[in-house]
Amino acid sequence: MCIIAVKPAGIKMPERDQIEIMWHNNPDGAGIMYSLNGKVYIEKGFMSLSGFLANIERIKTLVNLDSIPVVLHFRMASTGGVPPENCHPFPLTCSEKVIRELQCVTELGIAHNGTIAGYGNSILSDTMQFIMLQLSPLSRAMPEFYKNRYVLEAIANETRGSWLVFLSGDGRLVTLGDFFIEHKGMFYSNKGYQERPCLCDVYLKKDQMTENKMEGNKRYKCKKPLVWADSLTNAYLTDEEGNVQDVEDNTWMIDREGQVYVWDPKLDAAVVFPSMKMEVKGGEQWIFLTDQAVMTEIFE
Repeated sequence: MCIIAVKPAGIKMPERDQIEIMWHNNPDGAGIMYSLNGKVYIEKGFMSLSGFLANIERIKTLVNLDSIPVVLHFRMASTGGVPPENCHPFPLTCSEKVIRELQCVTELGIAHNGTIAGYGNSILSDTMQFIMLQLSPLSRAMPEFYKNRYVLEAIANETRGSWLVFLSGDGRLVTLGDFFIEHKGMFYSNKGYQERPCLCDVYLKKDQMTENKMEGNKRYKCKKPLVWADSLTNAYLTDEEGNVQDVEDNTWMIDREGQVYVWDPKLDAAVVFPSMKMEVKGGEQWIFLTDQAVMTEIFE
């Protein structure tokens, strides 16, 4: 999963520590778009936190970002690999060359959080293909489709389980998704803006952690496909006391057999969580959504 941070005009830009948290929770690249003088400016493909922060400071010397709408995106790759070109936001275009540009000026910018089933390959992410194959043709028939609530309902149905943001040159912000979390005037697509403690102390022996830190590297026993628990459609998670757990915070993952894992951004890996169980609703069969699975490193 990724995170989108939406800043309306007149709201202060997030502080440096807030940006750092979002980066560490979603470290596969970042980007920014803002609306100014009738156009949307997109700058993306920042693969280091320092580079992204430096670019924001550079933009601030040219533009008062507090006074205009801004969208930040921090990527956790699911499809298309992790090249800089696959970072969000994207311009509305049917051109593969244009959609992969790291800097551009456009009429409409788009950022996405989630997975769109049936789209994406080894080169293009699901978002890139969806824009090129669906949204771009739609815009030719209806240039201001993002202002039509019926069209937006159709897009929301096609991308169910995802969050989308459109930013137009005139400063209009349009959000699609089950919910956006409001915090200090900003809107976030999930709780990835909150700092998460390192969970490894709970699940790993202290001598393992000490050895790992001393060696200065990470050891993994395997990579395997996992799905994020917040994508579950016919199941839910319970703790050892039978309490249903919130799965909308990009923390829990599940393998094909139903084993529950906790994602630890500081380890950059998943850790088995034996006290958490997956329960299937109404005795139905567990459905592992292969098209939403992410090859994930499992901490040994």
